[in-house]
Amino acid sequence: MKPTLSRAAIAACALVLAHAAHATEQQTMTNAKPASAVAPPTAVRTLKFTTHHAVPATLTLRQDAPVADGWSPQLRFAGQTDLHTCAFHLPKAGQLVQPGETATGTILCTTPWQLYDNGLSFEAFEAGKKVADGTLRP
Repeated sequence: MKPTLSRAAIAACALVLAHAAHATEQQTMTNAKPASAVAPPTAVRTLKFTTHHAVPATLTLRQDAPVADGWSPQLRFAGQTDLHTCAFHLPKAGQLVQPGETATGTILCTTPWQLYDNGLSFEAFEAGKKVADGTLRP
């Protein structure tokens, strides 16, 4: 079974990620009725990112062919329906990610995007087919 994070833990990770990735705007909302006793009365619900900053990420490749630095799939972030074209950059020159492997790198999107407090995960698509799963890293 996959471990799950509480809303508070996700919000904390999102705040760290926002600082590291230079989020341009944060919207704070009040929870009139927190989901649990540990839920904070306020939480950051939306973080907006520009196209100028790379965001740390981990990606697990599911497709049939390896990918190299600069691979540009379309990403859908947790809780969203919009797709964003983003480049996945690897830390080492010439590095390849083979199918089934997990790699750590950064993503840089060509359009502004938002992250909600419902998770740090994303899915990668090529030609409408899901080819990878990923997680933003605070």
